[in-house]
Amino acid sequence: MTPRARRVVGVETEYGLAARKPDGGRGVRISGGEAAQRLFAPVEHEYASSNVFLPNGGRLYLDVGSHPEYATAECASIDDLLVHERAGDELLTRLAQRVEAEGEASGEPIRFRLLKNNVDAHGNSYGCHENYCIARSLDLPGLAATLTPFLVTRQLICGSGRWSADGYAISQRAEVLHDELSSMTTRTRPLINTRDEPLADPARFRRLHVISGDSNLSEPSAALKVGSLLAVLDAVEAAASGAGPALPELELADVAGSLRAVARDPRAVLRLASGWTIGALDVQRAYLAMVGDSPLAAEWARVLDLIEAGREDDLDGELEWVTKRALLRRYADARGLSWDDRRLAQVDLAFHELTRDADGTPRGLFRLLEARGAVTRLTEAEAVERATQRPPSDTRAVLRGRLIRAAREAGVRYSVDWSQFTVHDLPADGPGSGADREERVVKLPDPLAVADQAVDDLLAAMAAH
Repeated sequence: MTPRARRVVGVETEYGLAARKPDGGRGVRISGGEAAQRLFAPVEHEYASSNVFLPNGGRLYLDVGSHPEYATAECASIDDLLVHERAGDELLTRLAQRVEAEGEASGEPIRFRLLKNNVDAHGNSYGCHENYCIARSLDLPGLAATLTPFLVTRQLICGSGRWSADGYAISQRAEVLHDELSSMTTRTRPLINTRDEPLADPARFRRLHVISGDSNLSEPSAALKVGSLLAVLDAVEAAASGAGPALPELELADVAGSLRAVARDPRAVLRLASGWTIGALDVQRAYLAMVGDSPLAAEWARVLDLIEAGREDDLDGELEWVTKRALLRRYADARGLSWDDRRLAQVDLAFHELTRDADGTPRGLFRLLEARGAVTRLTEAEAVERATQRPPSDTRAVLRGRLIRAAREAGVRYSVDWSQFTVHDLPADGPGSGADREERVVKLPDPLAVADQAVDDLLAAMAAH
C-alpha cells in the first residue's frame, strides 16, 4: 500500500496510562502524574529529560495531562509508517515492562496499563494526530473544505469502535470533534488543526495536521486510514494543476452531526448544504473515484462493498471496529449478557491494552488475538525491531538519527527538533582557540533529504572530539 507520490507522513500517538501499586486484591490506583513519572524514570535517567528524540528519528515524550506520546520519524511510505508506529508501541511497552521488573526487584512493585485508544472512563479524550507534508502553495482553508466530507466518513474504513450502553459507535473520536478547522486541539477539537508549524522549510512546505482519526491497533485499518488520505491528497494536487479529475463538491450541512451519525450507523444518510442528501458510503465512493487504480484503492473499494452489502462481519480480523464489535458480541453471548451490561466496558478497554506480562504474554485482547493469528498483521517483527533503533533510510530522519547517535557517543551536549540539530560544546576551530567552546547548528529544512555536507562535517567534528 504505497502512495503514488513520495510524500513525508508521520503519526503522533497519545497513549492512555493507568497504574496500581499491589496491596492485596487489585491494588491501590496511583495518580496519572505519578504513573507517568514512574514510567518515564528510565528515560529521565538516560536523557535527563522526559522529552527526547531517539536514534531511530522518532520522539518520545510526556504530553499535557501526563499522557505518554510517541511521534514516528518522517516516513515516505505506508510500509515504513506502519513499522515505525508499531516500533513506538513496542518502545513504550518495553518501558512499562522494564519499570515493572525494576519495581519488583526493588520492593516497590507497580503494574501499568498502557492503552492505545482515544477515550477513558471519565470522558477524557486523547488523540492520534496525522501529519502530512504538503506544498505551501495549497490553500489550507480550501483544502480543508475539500477534505471535510472525506474525513467525516473515513471512520467507515478505519474507526476503532466504542461500546456504550446505548449502542456501538464505529469511531472513538467522533463524539468529541466539533469544528472543521481550528488552531486548538483540546477545547474545540477540529478535524484539522491550523497551527502553522511546517517543521520544514516554511517557504516550500506546510504541515497538514489531521487530528480527527482514531488510534489503530489493526494494521490494515491504519494502512487504510493514512493511505486513503495520501491518495486523496495526490488527487487534490493533480486537480489543482489541471492534471486530474474535478474534486467532489459535497459540503455537509452539519459537520459535527454528520460525524456522530456515521459513527452510529455506517450506512447513515447525510444532508448537504445544498439541501440534497447522500449516503456516507457514497461520500467515500466519490473520493475513491478520484484516486485511480492501485492496490490501496482496490482494498478501499472491497471494504466499502462489504459494508454496503451488510457483510462487514466478513472483515472481522481486518477492520478494527468490526473486530472489536465481534469480540464484544462473542463475550456477551458466551456469558448471557445484555448489551448494556457494564462488564462490556471493561472488555472494550482491555481490547486496547499494550502491556505484557513478564513472560511476554499480552494482557490486551487485540494483541492476544494477534498472537493467535486471529487478526491480520502487515508488519514483520524483525522490521519493527530494527525500527526501534534505526530511522527510515529515505527521509531526513536518517540524518537526525546519525547526529543523535554520534552526539551521544561523543558525550557532547546537544539539542534537537524536527528541522534543526545543535551541538553546544564542541572545541572551537582555529589556532589559539584553547579551551573555547562553540555552538554548531545544522538545519534540516528538506524532509526528503538523506545527504547533507553540513551534517557530514558536524559528524566528523564530533568524531574528533
